[in-house]
Amino acid sequence: MATTPKKDSTSLSETGVLQDKPTARAAERGDHDRIVMASRRADGSMDQIRPEFIGDKDVAIAAAKQQLAEQAASAVDIAARGVTSEAAEDGTGSSEPDAEIKALKDAQDEAVKTAEAQAEREVNERHQGLGD
Repeated sequence: MATTPKKDSTSLSETGVLQDKPTARAAERGDHDRIVMASRRADGSMDQIRPEFIGDKDVAIAAAKQQLAEQAASAVDIAARGVTSEAAEDGTGSSEPDAEIKALKDAQDEAVKTAEAQAEREVNERHQGLGD
């Protein structure tokens, strides 16, 4: 079945997307990732190429906040206690409040607030609509 090509007011070669001869002009727009939720490096930075958030903005913000909050709380925990897998010999612990744990929880809460602010900032800077 033959189809008639769609006529467009601007050709792809005029926009720099397709070129008759390869030039560095394509790098002006370059490749980038369209994402709903970011992949993260260990330091919390996004692991995409010039990411552009698409989809529902509130969902993207909620996902980024949750993601960065969990990563920040975990980082605080590891920095304070290191990676541990030790348990009491009988498998029980104390039910007494622990000042170290409270201090750790307070530090985690502060890290979560900072991470959530970062998440909102990232999505607001890079959100491009619903991806239509």
